[in-house]
Amino acid sequence: MVIKAVIFDVNGVLMLGKGRAIHEFMASQLESDIERWFDTIEPYWSEIVRNESKTLSFLTNLTHEYNIHESKLKRLFITAFGKRFKKNSQLFKVAEKLREKGYKTAILSDQTSFSYEAFKKYNMNKLVDVALWSQKEGIRKPDIKFYKLLLKRLKISAKECVFIDNHDWNLKPARKLGMKTILFKNNKKTIDSLKKLGIKW
Repeated sequence: MVIKAVIFDVNGVLMLGKGRAIHEFMASQLESDIERWFDTIEPYWSEIVRNESKTLSFLTNLTHEYNIHESKLKRLFITAFGKRFKKNSQLFKVAEKLREKGYKTAILSDQTSFSYEAFKKYNMNKLVDVALWSQKEGIRKPDIKFYKLLLKRLKISAKECVFIDNHDWNLKPARKLGMKTILFKNNKKTIDSLKKLGIKW
């Protein structure tokens, strides 16, 4: 089956960085022990990744814990993502060239409202044909429904797609549906893997 669509993850793929660095930044800014920070956010973090409407209650809980205004806390989160994640310029260019060559391109990403706001300046919604963001869709990886929703929006079969993600657990549902997958390690290996699948740009 010929590949007709390339799907990209964002954090750790199109945007290079580590999630833990965000939390280390926040703990440092709030003068908190990192373990205390993780204990505080753990009950709420997955909720705000799945549904941005939960963000306000999340901030309220942190406000009570750390005695900081919600607006300042929100700005700190946005700053954290802005500082700790950097645009993967080479892969952005690959995505642009693929689209020019007639491939369908897409984003399937778990985000919070904070990271989404921090990354807005990169215009990723315009970079690809279809972009699905967990916090806006009310669903996140690795729920297979998220992948099926993307295929529905792309109007394409799973066997015609390749999905690039930096976590294997997010690739498993894609493989189950019949997609080709690439575990992102670095740009060179990813580009080589795309070319081995017969994808040219």
